[in-house]
Amino acid sequence: MLKIWGHPAAPNVAKVLWTCNELGLDHALIPTGGPHGGLDDPAYRRLNPNGRIPTVDDNGFILWESHAIMRYLARREGDEVLYPSDPRRVALVDQWLDWQSAHLAQAVRDLVRLTLKATTPPPAEQLARAEAEADMLFGIVDAALQESRFIAGSAFTLADIPIGVAVRRWTTLPIKRAPLAALDQWFEAVQRRTGARPPSA
Repeated sequence: MLKIWGHPAAPNVAKVLWTCNELGLDHALIPTGGPHGGLDDPAYRRLNPNGRIPTVDDNGFILWESHAIMRYLARREGDEVLYPSDPRRVALVDQWLDWQSAHLAQAVRDLVRLTLKATTPPPAEQLARAEAEADMLFGIVDAALQESRFIAGSAFTLADIPIGVAVRRWTTLPIKRAPLAALDQWFEAVQRRTGARPPSA
């Protein structure tokens, strides 16, 4: 059985768990990180020298980095819808996966740091800048969804998962958000998927 180190409230772990659910994969979650600790344990560092989550063990094959894990599992299962083999279709999926990791994830982390993790209220201008950055980035997604049903085209793919996790986090924060109708409609639809069971702490 696939072993996953992490905890479901961590966004990068939630991506992998959502992928497993979409693929119908049995897996064992080993509580690690966050309230569970263990990231600095020597045994865990031998698995993942970064000391981050998630990490997976697939019958002795160790892999870390959430998007690499997602791609691996979809390829292992031969799921041509979640992760196509057609060069152009898969390039669009990879584009959004990389974009989310490089840009959107940091914008949401900044807002979490300024709100949920702040010990004192943040300066109004700093919060406004962070809100505007997130609005701009989620606006890019909204514009794409005005042209297609899902993030990377007409079918639900791996590209929808990390952005879905990001929207779920963004919409629960105590902040101002731009109205984005296409994004809201898409998120309502993907949240109804069996694989999108929201994480618990």
